[in-house]
Amino acid sequence: MSFSMQARAVPVPGLPQDFAGVAAVFADTDDELDRLATDLHISKDFSTVHELCLLAPPGHGSGELPVFGGTVHEDPAGVEAPSVTLTAVQVREAVEFLRGHPFDGLWDAAAGGFTTHWGIPEAEVRAVFAAHFRQVVDFYERAAHTGDAVVKRFLY
Repeated sequence: MSFSMQARAVPVPGLPQDFAGVAAVFADTDDELDRLATDLHISKDFSTVHELCLLAPPGHGSGELPVFGGTVHEDPAGVEAPSVTLTAVQVREAVEFLRGHPFDGLWDAAAGGFTTHWGIPEAEVRAVFAAHFRQVVDFYERAAHTGDAVVKRFLY
């Protein structure tokens, strides 16, 4: 079984308002292997990246935004996983959060909690999540720099 998150920056006027609109944004991609080079894509670990972001101290921005946060759009047929959209303002908030909470601080707050089920040395697990976090930061910084909104889909 494969599962992943794919996010794509879109111009603000193109931000979908429903599940069908999100599907249209990703109409050029059939599955998790078919994506644009500018998309953010995280296989299987995206929920753990979300958990890592939630380790930020309360009141210090929304750790929800980079992975699961935004406006949720349910599949009316109940077949596909929900999708999520972020306005340009929310994209800037996500960037502010990510800049204000560097990976090292979040990883230290986890106190090794993400390595127990991996069965490999903590340094290797840390490197995987550092790479994911860098991808998330880079993606949101590019989107914020161009004033774009973001559309996210989850493939299960």
